[in-house]
Formats: sequence, structure tokens, C-alpha cells
Amino acid sequence: MSSTILEVVFEGPAVQAGMIDARLLGESLAGYSEVFTRANFIVNGEASEAVVLVESEFKQGSFVAGLQFVQNVRETLITAHHFLDAAGLTALIGFGWKNREVLKESLIDLYKWLKGSKPDKAVQVGDNNTEITLGQNKKTVSNVVLNMYGDSAIRIALGRLTSPLRQAAIDRIVTKQEGTEQNAIEKAEAEYFEPESLKLETESSPMEGHREAVLIVSKVSFVEGTTWNFIEKGATVAAKIEDEDFWEKVHQHKVVFGDGDSLRVLLHWKVVIGRNKKLMPKNTIEKVYEVMERPKQLRLDGSKGNEPLKQRTGRKFRL
Repeated sequence: MSSTILEVVFEGPAVQAGMIDARLLGESLAGYSEVFTRANFIVNGEASEAVVLVESEFKQGSFVAGLQFVQNVRETLITAHHFLDAAGLTALIGFGWKNREVLKESLIDLYKWLKGSKPDKAVQVGDNNTEITLGQNKKTVSNVVLNMYGDSAIRIALGRLTSPLRQAAIDRIVTKQEGTEQNAIEKAEAEYFEPESLKLETESSPMEGHREAVLIVSKVSFVEGTTWNFIEKGATVAAKIEDEDFWEKVHQHKVVFGDGDSLRVLLHWKVVIGRNKKLMPKNTIEKVYEVMERPKQLRLDGSKGNEPLKQRTGRKFRL
């Protein structure tokens, strides 16, 4: 088991007044927990469990919460996978600073750099990194950080984490470790972390079409007709697979792949009206052309990740 302790400090007029909406405070701390546990699942898989514990009480005029980020690997499921410990996970997210000399960019860094915009382009660089283009600017991040950026559950949790900045007299939310500031999110930056709202299409916009795509596997189901989750250029794509030849190969164990591998597919997309009378996407994979093995996992110990293929990280899925 590994753990790391950080302080979450709320700063602003509400602190001086000694009053803050308890509901917003609880929602923000729940956001920290949800981001950490979801990041642990994406990076370390089902063999690892994570929890965030509140260690301190709030006192008037000092809104500081001591949070213990705990990560545990179940012994019965230990494999060759290189697990990231609690301190490494908090650095990957951007809560703490451990391994920053290796990590360079965190998930929160990426959110701040994009300022709520979507990348114009994302190109694979080497085995472990992706170069992101936004306008005239470029930034290189690890594939792990990019996958976390495209995860809708993390996006929603970050929205909850920053909610006091949007609705209360709170100007900054700061994380500290041993009294040293690690990261701060300012009130003006809160909009970068808002969950994406659905934008209605104009009448002139196409409502249906086909396109070829390369989708990173995020969540699978071996029951035909159910929805899989994928990541494409930092965004989450939910789609059903209706390729009979693909399913036959799966049932015959001719197709074996892991979380983070990619599928090159023909995607049929359509905009439909949901139950809430809002437009929503409906995606169907009509043809799976190729299963592509994911790049090797980014390691934070400074190694190049050139382990043999038989020790490749990630979970394997079989029917």
C-alpha cells in the first residue's frame, strides 16, 4: 500500500468571513476523490484500489482539509504491470509535485494550457507521448495524461472539484504538501474545468455520416449490442460494434487485445434527439479493419519502457 498526504486550502472572502457553503465544500472534496480513484483505474487497472480520506476538521477562518490519497494493489492480482503509487498518481493529475522532473506535464497543466478549447490536432511522438496543437502553439504530453484528459468521468469530477470557484466567495483552491504550495486553481481558470455542454447543431450541419477513425479502447463489453467506450484525440466516444466478422473472431479467441489498444474502424455517426429533447450522438462501428497494440506505458522511474513484449503492461481481454 502507498499513500501521500496533501492539504487542500480554500482562499477568498468566504475564509475571512468564516462562512462557506458546506454543500459546495463537500462537492469539491468529493471531486478530489473521484479524480484520484478514476485516474488510478485508468493507469493501474482493476488490480489496484484507491481511496481518499479526510484527515482534518474545518475551523472558522481556516478552511483547510487534510486529504490522504491511498492506493493499494491486491496481492492476488499482481502481474508484470508497472503500478504507479499514490504520490506518482497525484503528480500525474497535478495535485502534487513528485517526479515532476520526469513527468513534465500533468493533467491539470493540460487543462490550463487548453483553456477549455479542444486540441486542433494530436500526433503520436515516439512510444509514449503525443504532440498537441492548439492554434500556433504546440505541447507534448504523455499518452497517459492525454487519455485521462479524454475521460468524461474525470472531466465531471474536475468540474465538481472547482465548483466553489464558480459559485462562492472563493478565489483560489490550493494544494499544499508539508506547507509548500503544489498547485493552485484560480477563479478565472474555473471555466477551463467545466464539463462539456451539448451544443445543438444548426440546420445546415450534417446530421449523419461515415468516417474512418482510430479509437483507443477505454471500456469494453463482450455482450453483443452493448456500448464500448473509446478515446479519440482526447475526447470520449461511445459506440456499438456491429461487425459480425469481428465478433466471430472474438468468440473464436482469434482477437485478443488490452485496455489502451486501438481499433481502426469505419464509424457511422448520427445525431439523434434524446429523451431530454436535446441532440446527442449515436455511434456505430460498422467495420473493424485492424486491432493495433497500444504504445508501452509511460514509466516515471526514468526508464525508456523497452521491456519485452511479453511483459507489456495493461489488462488482456478474452471472451
